[in-house]
Amino acid sequence: MPDWAPNPHPFLVHFPIALLAAAAAADLLSLLRPARPVARDTATWLYCAGAFTAMAAYFSGLSAAAAVRVTPEAGLAVTAHFAWADRTTWFFVFFASLRLAMSYIWRTTARWALAASCALSLVGLVLLAATALHGGRLVFRYGLGVEESVPPAGAPWTLPGRAPAETGEPDPGVP
Repeated sequence: MPDWAPNPHPFLVHFPIALLAAAAAADLLSLLRPARPVARDTATWLYCAGAFTAMAAYFSGLSAAAAVRVTPEAGLAVTAHFAWADRTTWFFVFFASLRLAMSYIWRTTARWALAASCALSLVGLVLLAATALHGGRLVFRYGLGVEESVPPAGAPWTLPGRAPAETGEPDPGVP
């Protein structure tokens, strides 16, 4: 990791975006040319790679968020981004599994199955876009992941419903 990078999350987030968009394009091509299973299988492997990189981005994002101090307003934005990333990641993990079954178990070229796959991929791309918008807001509105000359104020972010991790620092609210 370069010394200017706070964590690997910013490097990883762009891979699922590119791979999953390419997968949806290949899926559309397979709908237009159903007699060519190579487009369907290419889409399947792109969905698998996209789901794998989405998991890497998801877990690196959890690690990055746990290491950052945030204001209450920024904390809500981190939680919103986490919620969208959670939905999106597990949607594509499930969808990639479904596509593996379509390509290698059922081996379907039925137009209805390909159309349903394209429709589901569009739902996934909407989830992905929402996740990316929330992540962009964290960077451009709240400055998270950007080097700061002054240490940020606030409390560590935690998963909703969990207590903050022990940091070894005294709680300023406890005498």
